[in-house]
Amino acid sequence: MKMYAIIIRPQSPFGTPPKGDTLFGQFCWQAAEDPGLLDKGLDHWLAGYHESPFAVFSSAWPLLRTEQQTWIALPRPSVTDRKNAPANRREKIEHHKALKKRKWLLVDFTLSCDMDADRWKNDEELYELFLQGQDRRTRKTLSGLDPVQRRLVMQTTRTHNTINRRTGTTGSGMFAPYTHDNIQYAPGLSLVIFAAANSQALDGRQLEKGFATMGAWGFGRDATTGLGRFTVEEVRELTWPKARDEHNACLTLGPCVPRKKTFVRMVAPPFTRFGRHGAPLAARNPFKTPVIMADEGALLYPVEKEKIFSLPWIGEAVQGISAVDKRTVMQGYSLYLPF
Repeated sequence: MKMYAIIIRPQSPFGTPPKGDTLFGQFCWQAAEDPGLLDKGLDHWLAGYHESPFAVFSSAWPLLRTEQQTWIALPRPSVTDRKNAPANRREKIEHHKALKKRKWLLVDFTLSCDMDADRWKNDEELYELFLQGQDRRTRKTLSGLDPVQRRLVMQTTRTHNTINRRTGTTGSGMFAPYTHDNIQYAPGLSLVIFAAANSQALDGRQLEKGFATMGAWGFGRDATTGLGRFTVEEVRELTWPKARDEHNACLTLGPCVPRKKTFVRMVAPPFTRFGRHGAPLAARNPFKTPVIMADEGALLYPVEKEKIFSLPWIGEAVQGISAVDKRTVMQGYSLYLPF
């Protein structure tokens, strides 16, 4: 397996959060439409995916470039800072409330998880760090935004409607206007997606081709209306960090389904994936069975550290979620960092 960082630049809002399992699903659709994207073809690699994945993708994370350093903003695990917490109860509560807002953990491309509090950032601090890497004109424009808009990742609302051809306007019932929440990224922000790829199945060039096609056509919901567009800036090979003696947990970089009896403890926010089929299968039955997962930023403490830390991913593939195609498989794997 080789490890890669895929750096993309959003060109529009996203209708679907770019999480690891959905990125894997759409990459598989690219491979289904382009037989040359995977050596030996998609069916060959999906047949053994539940035993050994040919590719595992992380979710997309903000990439911050400054004159001194390049940072990746990852989800900070939901752990408390008892070491630095004040003794006074009121001050301790305020300390934990402030800590809860510092939901980002900065790492560089060595991907070493340093738990120094200087690496913990809230949304405002992350935005200020992003501005440092912009040119003077862009920095001046973005600094003047409303405080609510000074975020790297925001939720925005988009109104949709269906026109009644008899009246030439909207109305009630199926013609009533409705809204969808979209994801808006700060102008000029790049995102990084980590990938583990079996070198017998694909390489960096094929990864770049697949993601470039995905970005040109649009990722996720409402791609036909212009959402989910992005360009690929770079695909670089990485050296993934090795676990050391002091590491005793895995920090997940995407949603995953942990294997039973593999972890002694989990600090994991839950996430439910309500999956859907695309392309021709959507016409038969678009809905898949919902899957409850451990969301990105989870801390999983393995029973056997040596066994778990020997691979860069954890979790398992999920099958039996489709009523129309029994071959359907879902990425229940997640890349992780030793913690």
